[in-house]
Amino acid sequence: MKNLYKILNIIKLIIFKDFVEEIKSKEIFISIISYSILVLVVVATTSNARNSVEFFSTIFWISISFSIILGINKSMNKEFENKGIEYLITSPIDKEIIIFSKFCTNFIFINIPSAIIIIFNNIILNYDLYSPYFLFLIFIINFGFSIIGTITFLLFAKVRGREILSPLLFIPLVTPLLMGGAILTVQIINNDIQNFSWYGLIIAYDLLFLVIGFLISNIIFQE
Repeated sequence: MKNLYKILNIIKLIIFKDFVEEIKSKEIFISIISYSILVLVVVATTSNARNSVEFFSTIFWISISFSIILGINKSMNKEFENKGIEYLITSPIDKEIIIFSKFCTNFIFINIPSAIIIIFNNIILNYDLYSPYFLFLIFIINFGFSIIGTITFLLFAKVRGREILSPLLFIPLVTPLLMGGAILTVQIINNDIQNFSWYGLIIAYDLLFLVIGFLISNIIFQE
């Protein structure tokens, strides 16, 4: 029990440190929000997204995914530039705890802008996305985004051009999440959820990459 309390306290401290830094700079929040809203505005003024739920759903999740990988890259870049990740690696903390803390940090960073994006979407395109089913959907998909985004960045952390290589790996890996999100979004907007198994598949996919992250954490940080 003491070990669990110690682990939770370490995770809390790492998340708090990252959150305080972001509150001061606001770089990640601004990047995610501005990019996603820009895409939604362009789509709203140049297409029939208002009349096509399927088209809107696809564009919504694509814009979210690209803005999120941009935000995660900024978050992780700051850690390397400030040498914060080096201090964590050299400290007597298990690598699994470090990578889980980064999952949680990025999860928080992308959920707050996502809430703002949903509000703006309601204003711009007039689609009601306040359904509990949709909020739960964006919650579990963002969890997957945060895990996969963190892993893909760390895999290329010391490679030149990591800002390009990381998204190139991130997008194919999150494609199942985008597919599930697009299909369920259409059904939620139409008030006709036909298959709840998509929720289970998304959660299973998230857990799969969570386990993979733990398994390769030592390899990632050794590199």
